[in-house]
Amino acid sequence: MGIINAVRKTIAYQKRNGTRAAFFAALERVSDKIKNKYEFVPCNEAALNEQREEYKLLAKAGNCAMFSIVVPLFNTPEKYLKEMIESVINQTYGDWELILADASPKPLDLAREYGEKDPRIKYYHLDKNAGISENTNKGIEKATGDYIGLLDHDDFLTPDALYEVSRVIRKSMKQNKLSVYRSCPVRLIYSDEDKYDDSKGKYVEPHIKPAFNMDLLLSNNYICHFTVMRADVIRRLKLRGDYDGAQDFDLFLRACAEATLEMPAASGQIAHIGKILYHWRCHSASTAANPASKTYAYEAGKKALLDLCNRYRIKSEVEPLPHLGFYRINYVPNIFSCRSDVGCVGGKILNKKGRIAGGAYTKDKSLMYAGLPEGYSGGLQHRASLQQDCYAVDVRCIAVREDLIPVYEQITGVKYENSYICALDGTLDGKVSTGDGLSSFTPDAIVEMSIRFGEEMKRRGLRVVWDPKAVKRVK
Repeated sequence: MGIINAVRKTIAYQKRNGTRAAFFAALERVSDKIKNKYEFVPCNEAALNEQREEYKLLAKAGNCAMFSIVVPLFNTPEKYLKEMIESVINQTYGDWELILADASPKPLDLAREYGEKDPRIKYYHLDKNAGISENTNKGIEKATGDYIGLLDHDDFLTPDALYEVSRVIRKSMKQNKLSVYRSCPVRLIYSDEDKYDDSKGKYVEPHIKPAFNMDLLLSNNYICHFTVMRADVIRRLKLRGDYDGAQDFDLFLRACAEATLEMPAASGQIAHIGKILYHWRCHSASTAANPASKTYAYEAGKKALLDLCNRYRIKSEVEPLPHLGFYRINYVPNIFSCRSDVGCVGGKILNKKGRIAGGAYTKDKSLMYAGLPEGYSGGLQHRASLQQDCYAVDVRCIAVREDLIPVYEQITGVKYENSYICALDGTLDGKVSTGDGLSSFTPDAIVEMSIRFGEEMKRRGLRVVWDPKAVKRVK
């Protein structure tokens, strides 16, 4: 199944994006598979037992957040249904309820039997199949937990999933000196995930996610699974049937945009757990195995982004990228006129070999995607081809908000020029740029200036955005 799917994906990609792009995409895929061999290492039994003991102490003290796991069912094969339910039953953290909202034409006997055996498992056979969003909303209405998590009917959790989520919540509660879980500042928690190849019985394609990154989310639903949201937030926002296929993406966009575009301190409201807690099952009918099997989902994703932009009066166009489910927002006339949260935007620097030599930097001054060849997207998640927040951008390819130009000139010591727009519109593409005022500085000095300017943006509470479509070439 893997080889056949790979061939299908390559042919479909070539039809959409051309032979040259398909060649580089295939080359990158082969390179990634050679370099990145993956083996999922589960939490060992001793650690799981420690978690179980810790939960008992929390339960005895009455200090537990209650989790509702909502699963919409529809003609779920018994094998998948059993593994999904058992993955919840086997959680080391025991204060949970499993809400099974079944829209199958006939009730699923196995699901009903589980509900009869364990009072924490609540089975509801719905009157009709109203679509994935409305079916899930029916489950959410039945949920009584402080936090609500979403689980697909053919996927499964690691046994430490709820324990790890509870740790994040308890830490926030302690820091904020709170006692009622429903008033916890954390509104959304997400973890890393991988895929389970059903035909081979092995775990593949780990998705190791970054800390919360709003502009990356505007490019792709990188949050995905396992996601838990505070009950009052998910009840208020709900899933929307008009976005079926991208209903989770639409929900996450709205929940995160509230925290980042309307409220301060998003870092305290959205948390990432850097651990794989969710296994996304791949089988012949799943989107995980064959993304093209649900192309309508990607149209729904674009629609969700357009709706969000309209909601926040962001004049823009949403452009689908070559890889399905990935997007680019083109701001009209520019990002500063649309986003008051952005202080600067920068592109990438390519050396004479066509490899990334400058662009987005992390706090420790590391260059993101350093040395990546032109035409490569950055791996399975294509992150090097996406707009995203970063700590700093290269001062040689940058656009700065007008009121911050004096700050740029003070830090760099050179007159400001909008080098980003020139790189974006192609006037620098294919040319070697040596005449700007920064050409005499050493690479280390460039990095230092870039970091200092990025730090100044952070100090002012402004976002730094990297846009890989803007390309500047240097010697």
